Amino acid sequence: MQDYGIFSRPDKVRGIISIRNLKTGRTLLEKTEDAVKAFRDERFRLDLGMHPEASLQAEYASLGLELFSIDLETEADGDEDLDALLERRKRAYREKGTDLYS
Repeated sequence: MQDYGIFSRPDKVRGIISIRNLKTGRTLLEKTEDAVKAFRDERFRLDLGMHPEASLQAEYASLGLELFSIDLETEADGDEDLDALLERRKRAYREKGTDLYS
């Protein structure tokens, strides 16, 4: 789900972002209180080789930006519990057979 209209919204967008290896499908899911800031932070860390998920960073360094996407996977409703939402999304990905970064 690509909803880059969030960059023009006046309020912060809460939810789950995904970083997906387009070659393998392997995905990192993370909760965020501010998706726009999270997009920028994730890209910055990956570009500088400083992402805390070592296997994601290694694949990014090897394959390059073009083979990764950073998206708003799920937008949270109101005060929805992000931890619970993240666990539900991870479970759904695993049930589909998607390999997740830790």
